[in-house]
Amino acid sequence: MAVAWPADGIGRVVRIVVAGLVMAAASLLIAFATGLVQARVASPTPNVSPSSPVGQVLTYAGSWRGPGVDPLITLPSGAQVKASNYRGVWIGDTTYYYNLAPRASFDPLARGEVTADEVQVVAVVGDAPNRVMVYTLRAASK
Repeated sequence: MAVAWPADGIGRVVRIVVAGLVMAAASLLIAFATGLVQARVASPTPNVSPSSPVGQVLTYAGSWRGPGVDPLITLPSGAQVKASNYRGVWIGDTTYYYNLAPRASFDPLARGEVTADEVQVVAVVGDAPNRVMVYTLRAASK
């Protein structure tokens, strides 16, 4: 009759745990190598001064400033949109527009009133779906 030593049971448990860890590490290695899993890269935090034109436009894009500052416009479809998104934001001598793609946006570029060749991109802030492109119209298209 054989005597069971406690070390035999512990050895088996250790082998099972090690085998499990090796399998998990191999699975992760394969997943990263094939692109199935990708390391998340943090999007850069915009370093935009709130007083700059881009910072001011972003405040319009990010929230509604009320009917006195940014009234709603009713479109023929019945949808209501912020005037700042439809008509732009006037700062100094320049009108700045913002595009919210891939989200719904009603700026001239999104409406198809101007082409990409007719806009001057000032800034692109954030990553989709929270990307905001701030632009002006080139002189020929104003």
